[in-house]
Amino acid sequence: MELQYPWALLLLFLVPATIYLGRKYKTGTGFSAVSFVNKNLEPNAIKKHGTTFLGMMFMIFSVLALANIQYSSFWHKTYLESKWIMIVQDLSGSMNRPGGESGQLTLGDVALEGARAFADMRHKEDLIGLVGFSSYAKLICPPTFDKDILKAKLNLLSRGSDSIIFRELTVGGATNASYAAWLALCTFFMLLPEESHLSFEELKDFRYSLLGKTLRKVNIPEKLRKIKFGHGMAIVLFTDGRIDANKSDEDVRKGLPNFVNVVQLIRELGVKLYLIVVGGEVNHEVEAAVQNTEEGNRVGRIFYMPRTFSLEKIKEVYSNIHEMEKNRLLVKISKKKKETRWVFGCIAMGFLIAYCFFRVTPWLRQL
Repeated sequence: MELQYPWALLLLFLVPATIYLGRKYKTGTGFSAVSFVNKNLEPNAIKKHGTTFLGMMFMIFSVLALANIQYSSFWHKTYLESKWIMIVQDLSGSMNRPGGESGQLTLGDVALEGARAFADMRHKEDLIGLVGFSSYAKLICPPTFDKDILKAKLNLLSRGSDSIIFRELTVGGATNASYAAWLALCTFFMLLPEESHLSFEELKDFRYSLLGKTLRKVNIPEKLRKIKFGHGMAIVLFTDGRIDANKSDEDVRKGLPNFVNVVQLIRELGVKLYLIVVGGEVNHEVEAAVQNTEEGNRVGRIFYMPRTFSLEKIKEVYSNIHEMEKNRLLVKISKKKKETRWVFGCIAMGFLIAYCFFRVTPWLRQL
């Protein structure tokens, strides 16, 4: 509890002074004189002290209304956690090889079908986006609540669509997974409040800081440190290529972030990373960074898949990721400040009305 105007309580000291002065300068015959004549003529306690009591209570509650005692009430509201998830899909040329056990589907077909099934599993309040990559990465679909839009964008990555995006990305033979993960992370940065946005130069310098050798600790900009990224953000990356650390001089010249540094950044921000690697290899440094549990904060998990597998198998993998990123039931505690001014004001008004009633009613007036 707190007082909005604590100085107003000093006015309470004027209450007894006002009553004293009112009695001292009261006009008319005093009660002391009546008492010497006849005790039966002296008014009873209600008539004698009623108006004084009502006037005193009016002044006290008026002062309390002026001081305005405030208190806080807490509201508990339960709601389902909304997730931010980025699906990162490999579209390099090798994804066009047979991938299903029947041999009729390509690896890309199987991967996209798994991504569609994953989108259907997610809650309607989840924000899900899409990044495609091969030699370079491209944002295909910004995070959206609309699953129809997401599926339409996924269809653009299928060989049946023969879209410009599909032709552009499948020409590339490399798998630039580190830059794709960085782009997915930058998409989360776009969703932050405007005051937390990094400028183009700040973002560029931040990316350059992730190039080259493996860092023991990533220097995160102060704007991003204040954000609680760990509340339901995840990146799901599907690839059939080898995932390297990318720390050679050639990788630096190409502007490729060191994947280990990207993983460490993802860990420190609290975002989860899930790698689905088909028939490929993962650099031991990257694997150690993802699987590391020494700090008690595992960044995610790597799913190793054979070169050919069924649709049921890839759906099972996405189902496991769905369970690990299950929407939690959260409790939001809101604090609302309440005032007593109107309560005390109404009480004071009630005493004022009673005081006036005493003064105008002949039977209640003092004799």
